[in-house]
Amino acid sequence: MTDLAGPAALDATIAGFIVWLARQHSPLPGRSHSPNTVERFLRWQHTQRARDAEHTEDAYCAELRRRGASDAEVATIRETIGKFRRYLLATG
Repeated sequence: MTDLAGPAALDATIAGFIVWLARQHSPLPGRSHSPNTVERFLRWQHTQRARDAEHTEDAYCAELRRRGASDAEVATIRETIGKFRRYLLATG
């Protein structure tokens, strides 16, 4: 998805995503959790890349399921990652 160079780049990207979500009139309950969801995914993805391991969204969701996440939780996470992807396309 994106390779953020460091904490400052990650923080700036997440901050931009928060503003973008607000401008999309996303409901506040979902919007408030979205930055944390995306940040966890990006940090996981970075670690996986460093290990030269699979780092796709599908691999992330499979790991979440192995750790006990429900289908509904995974669907919400996928939706949030999809919104982040749209944000990146809109601003890139």
